[in-house]
Amino acid sequence: MFAREASSSEIIKGAMADVIFLANDCEKGEGPAIAKKFGIRGYPTYYAVNAKGEPIERWIGYDTAQGWADRVAAARRDTRTLVEKRAAYAVAPTAELAESMANDVATDYDWAGSVAYFKKVRELAPARTDEVTRTIFMYMATSDAEDFTFEDIRTEGERVLGAAATTAEDRVELGSLMMDAAESHDRVADGIPYLERALGAATGLPDDSKVARTVKYLQISHALLVEKNTPRAVDLRKSLMPENWQQEARRLVQFAAWCMQNGVNLDEADAMALKAVELAKTDAERGRYLGTAGEVALKRGDTAAALERAQKALAIEPENEAYKDLVTRVETAIGEGK
Repeated sequence: MFAREASSSEIIKGAMADVIFLANDCEKGEGPAIAKKFGIRGYPTYYAVNAKGEPIERWIGYDTAQGWADRVAAARRDTRTLVEKRAAYAVAPTAELAESMANDVATDYDWAGSVAYFKKVRELAPARTDEVTRTIFMYMATSDAEDFTFEDIRTEGERVLGAAATTAEDRVELGSLMMDAAESHDRVADGIPYLERALGAATGLPDDSKVARTVKYLQISHALLVEKNTPRAVDLRKSLMPENWQQEARRLVQFAAWCMQNGVNLDEADAMALKAVELAKTDAERGRYLGTAGEVALKRGDTAAALERAQKALAIEPENEAYKDLVTRVETAIGEGK
């Protein structure tokens, strides 16, 4: 998104007026070495450095042009290194230093640490409460389940819902994230009210709304969890697939995996996964698709087929831990007579 907006956004152009911006593909050429040098774990990661190459700000992800420009402006206002800022924060915390620390640790995927710093920002800059709370919620809702409790996430979600600036589209996105969080914490029943509120907020939104696809996924969840209407859920999921998707191996596997994860439409999913295996163009692809086909077979209770597929996948990549794990799980199921 940044690459697309950088050439058209006046906000980004203004932010870069007095800085030198160097883009680097960390997966090509010198990129991997640079990524290793700077400890980059996810993309996009941005570094603002001084003349010595020392980082003075770093952050991960791109949300809006203004948010990105704000980080550049922060680097220009305070050119101390991150090491110096961390020391200064320990002596006399400020909202701006806390935000620098929050963004810095987030690049290491330390979401709990980042949220703790952002809560300090909220405490020290109450005028920014709504904006910072939204960031806190997003980090909580999209992190690993063990980082935060569902109650923690729900508390921040309710604060976002109560903000005056929260739009109907925001409510749809929030409902989707709350549903995801509820599922990851095995609290599906607690997520359903947010699902229904999100669908209520979607009423009246145009078909080309930026959350239109999210609404479709929420409708699928509603059909599965509330209406208990599996055929409708399957039809809705198929409607989200691109034209001619049943002729593309990766799309067939994508749909088969969705069926497997939800425990629905497993016979068709099995056939689609096997078709994907036939359509695979490389051994690596064939191994991945066999793995999915094995998972579907295991879900169906066909342990013989699951074991055969898992072993074929493992034969292609003998050191693949996912395939080893699948073989182990199938053998365990066979031993337990499942």
